[in-house]
Amino acid sequence: MAQEEPLQFDRAEFSEPSSAECAQCKRQLHGSYYEVNGHTVCEACRYAIEASSTSGSGLGRFARALGAGLGAAILGSLLYYAIAALTGYELGLIAIVVGFGVGSAVRWGSGGRGGRGYQALAIALTYLAIVSTYIPPILEGLSKTDVESSSTEKPGATSAAASSQPEAKQAGVGVLLLGLLVILAIACAAPFLLGAQNIMGIIIIGIGLYEAWKLNKRVELTITGPHVLSSPRAETASV
Repeated sequence: MAQEEPLQFDRAEFSEPSSAECAQCKRQLHGSYYEVNGHTVCEACRYAIEASSTSGSGLGRFARALGAGLGAAILGSLLYYAIAALTGYELGLIAIVVGFGVGSAVRWGSGGRGGRGYQALAIALTYLAIVSTYIPPILEGLSKTDVESSSTEKPGATSAAASSQPEAKQAGVGVLLLGLLVILAIACAAPFLLGAQNIMGIIIIGIGLYEAWKLNKRVELTITGPHVLSSPRAETASV
């Protein structure tokens, strides 16, 4: 016996049904029908769709949405790096692709629920994925600064630095975490620090964020019925 397609709540992709066919399970309708967001469904599918809207753990759905969105964000960043490495160009339009990919992944992880929490998650992950592309240039600039500063040190400073190495190792973890946070903060601010010369880049980032937000907009479930299904004989008689 063939397995039926799983119910997909408000994101179900209904086909255009005939006048006597359920848009979800494709079975013939008999006697009465319901409408779910304007689509004709049978009684069984009506209650199954409604039950799926409240089933499951909200925390579990959010965790799955976070994991899926984070994976998509990492893939989006890698895609940007790969294209930049192969072509030598930084294509800002990839921000739109990242927004669409992250938004779709978050929506999949949430089971199609949508809502402000998932929209905020999708926007945050999309923005972090986009601005992470600024991190390599920031690190490169910092490394050049360190090289220049070390080359100007006096000979006696080398022995003093060597004697302070044990203390530096003790504070190493905290300094590393603080440094990572600072670099991330600079990367988040980088699109705006570039000023007017990056207006187009900011607009493209905005489009990417909008895609992530739009894909996770909540669609309210509207159910009406039961409606009486008109029989062909009755329609013929009325004519």
